[in-house]
Amino acid sequence: MSNLLNRIVSNLATRMMLIIFTCIILITSFFIIFSYYNELRLQEERQYDKLRAIVSSAAIHVNGDEHTELLSTYSQGDSSILNDSRYQKISESLQHIVSQNNLSPMYTLYYDASKDAFYYGVRSDDYLDFKNEYKQTPPVLKKQYKNGGIIPKYQSENGTWLSAFYPILNSKNEVIAVVEADVDFTQFIDLVNAHYFQELLVALAVILVLALILIPYARRVLKEDEKNKALLLHQKDLIEAKNRDIMDSIQYSLRIQKSILPSLDIFAENKLEGFVFHEAKDVVAGDFYWIERHDNYLYFAVADCTGHGVPGAIMSLICSNALNRAVDVMKLRDTNLILNAARKLIKTQLGKGGGTVKDGMDIALCRLDLKSTKLQFTGANNPIYIYEQAKSNFTIAKPCKQPVGSHVQEKEFKCQSYQLQKGDLIYLFTDGYADQFGGNNGKKLKYKPFRALLEEYKNYPMQDQEVALRKFLRNWKADFEQVDDICVMGVKV
Repeated sequence: MSNLLNRIVSNLATRMMLIIFTCIILITSFFIIFSYYNELRLQEERQYDKLRAIVSSAAIHVNGDEHTELLSTYSQGDSSILNDSRYQKISESLQHIVSQNNLSPMYTLYYDASKDAFYYGVRSDDYLDFKNEYKQTPPVLKKQYKNGGIIPKYQSENGTWLSAFYPILNSKNEVIAVVEADVDFTQFIDLVNAHYFQELLVALAVILVLALILIPYARRVLKEDEKNKALLLHQKDLIEAKNRDIMDSIQYSLRIQKSILPSLDIFAENKLEGFVFHEAKDVVAGDFYWIERHDNYLYFAVADCTGHGVPGAIMSLICSNALNRAVDVMKLRDTNLILNAARKLIKTQLGKGGGTVKDGMDIALCRLDLKSTKLQFTGANNPIYIYEQAKSNFTIAKPCKQPVGSHVQEKEFKCQSYQLQKGDLIYLFTDGYADQFGGNNGKKLKYKPFRALLEEYKNYPMQDQEVALRKFLRNWKADFEQVDDICVMGVKV
């Protein structure tokens, strides 16, 4: 057996077979492990979705005014509360939900701001826990107390648990407590373990059968194939080396491109909220975003350069540098003047070789006065959407119909001004999101549905808006290939 193994290792063809067999084992193991943890994650998501629905329904059935009366009427540990009809009504409502959904006992929690602590209210079982302190309060409970949420999976001496909570409102629509539900996740873990143990046995049987097939075949490898296989291996190594060099160059280009993109901390530093959804089609992108502060002005832009991949990334460096020079070196402050200067700089840079290059960028460029909240906008083929909270309305700020670059009929860029108020939203974007194919009919999303998404998510926290946009796009495109670079920026005044 050892002699056979030595022959397999020393022979090129059989050595490749051994490598392939080893890779099959590793890949099979990887996918089993990946599937196992993915199934656990899906189970966890299902249970959280179920818990969210349960606590939101339970909170509706709890009379907030009666709950407040109980808190003001009874003191901690007063067992007579168990006979109070108001307590019994809430408890029975929770117990009904517990029995229907096979849950652990549910309970309400109220927050005492003076002590910065949560305390138990009504329970679904007969255990008296009224006004006892809720120990080791999860940070998310304090953070999301008035909005509801989930408590990340945690371990206890009784197993693995998932929890969710939802606010209880009184007749004045004020949050007076939350209702919390817990589910023991251990049983679901056991189910997944049993399922994947069976899959592991099947995988081991398949690997064993493959081994029994490959070993006899390795004995019969023909010597005349070794030259051809050696040549193929050599060619393969050359191709892989070139691919590695190319990918290394592209990855290095990505690091360079990321280094020129500004930190989103600049929003918080200037007491604003914002997000950027930036996703390249091919590792590096022709789309980029640009943010700078000068004096009391915060400049921010989203641009779509000609091409994508490496050519687009090169153009993004040229165009970003043009914006920097216009603002930092030429000291231009109005958005139209910045784009006029950037166009000249880009044309000069691309024309140095003597040829005619008609590349450039489409861009939406904004300047926000941080004191007066006045917005100045200039667009090159790219509009922006402004949501005014006072009017509950989206305004479309239209761009100039020309790129920043060579154009048949070049005109001076013009700027527009808008007086914004605190809470207003500004959305900048390239065409990649709206042009993505997907859905049941495999068609483009287009701008009207895209604007409807922004209107749907407008009241989310800014970071949650980005998550929602990513999730929708992932579901929309499904198995379709991403057609272009994507960049969406949202800023809340």
